[in-house]
Amino acid sequence: MRDASGVAEQIPLTALLSWAWTAFAIEADNAVEAAGTERIRRLFRISMPMWANGLRFIDNQGITVDDLQVRARAACNIGGLERWGWITVGETGAGRRPGYGTNRGVKGDTVLRPTRAGAYARRVWPQAVTDTEQRWRARFGDGPVGSLRETLALLAGPMPSSPPEVHAQDGFFTHVLPAQAGNEDDSLAGLLGRVLTGLTVEHEQGSEVSLPVGADVLRAIGDGTVRIRDLPQLSGVSKEAIAMATGFLDRNGLAELRPERSIALTAAGCGALADYRARAARHSDQDLRACLEAIVTQREALAAGLVPPDGGWRAEKPYLAQTRRVLADPAAALPWHPMVLHRGGWPDGS
Repeated sequence: MRDASGVAEQIPLTALLSWAWTAFAIEADNAVEAAGTERIRRLFRISMPMWANGLRFIDNQGITVDDLQVRARAACNIGGLERWGWITVGETGAGRRPGYGTNRGVKGDTVLRPTRAGAYARRVWPQAVTDTEQRWRARFGDGPVGSLRETLALLAGPMPSSPPEVHAQDGFFTHVLPAQAGNEDDSLAGLLGRVLTGLTVEHEQGSEVSLPVGADVLRAIGDGTVRIRDLPQLSGVSKEAIAMATGFLDRNGLAELRPERSIALTAAGCGALADYRARAARHSDQDLRACLEAIVTQREALAAGLVPPDGGWRAEKPYLAQTRRVLADPAAALPWHPMVLHRGGWPDGS
């Protein structure tokens, strides 16, 4: 396979794992959107990362922010979950709190509870994850999915069940919070997320750039000059994510803006791209590679699970063009690493 610059290379293990996790996440996201919208007759959009690292732990009895982070092993977009209507933050009954929809005023002992919509989402999500795994077994076969599950279980450590949200201000690096092992998410989605997060943290130790930036953006720019408007298609992540990432690269001297809204890597950026490739090549678990290839090479089966529901947001502009690319060839269109942003936690930064 060739990267964006036309250079032949073996697909990194982290990219194969990212394709599998992202495909699973999109399929489960679509199922939740379809089920919720049918039930309550309004838009019902919540991403797997927001569920797996957040809402999953916020029950009717309430949980403090500190306890949530210990259980999730990752920070959660509390302001976003509040703003989108999934949780309440702190005491309720006196109108909107100061800082509503943001993390302002949120402390470690602040109590979080689900709203009515959040409680319903908490009932829908576990079934959606289970049903998605069952559909995978039907499409890919019990053997390949079972082997993938067994191999992931051997490698999955005490990590968040989903890649955590990343931020432009610190270069999109992944941060995992310390916690004791126990109560691990052993669903297929959880195993994929835990192994991917573990490999991401390992990759980024001492790295010049984060894995999402290297895998998605530096790789897509390569050694040429690329129009910024072409980067979403080349990288598989949203134009909003690209705007954040290219701004970060420009500010930090890793890329320079060229005429006609194009961009090219500087010498430092080329060095960071080489560093990304060298680090990515170090992940060489052949058993996991074989299991992932058995899934992602079944492109029709992979695409079959990515068809959005009628009226779903991925079936509408401006996202429809990317959806069509993914359905035509998932391995060519999915990002090489999730770009989970504050915008909603979607795997492609949408």
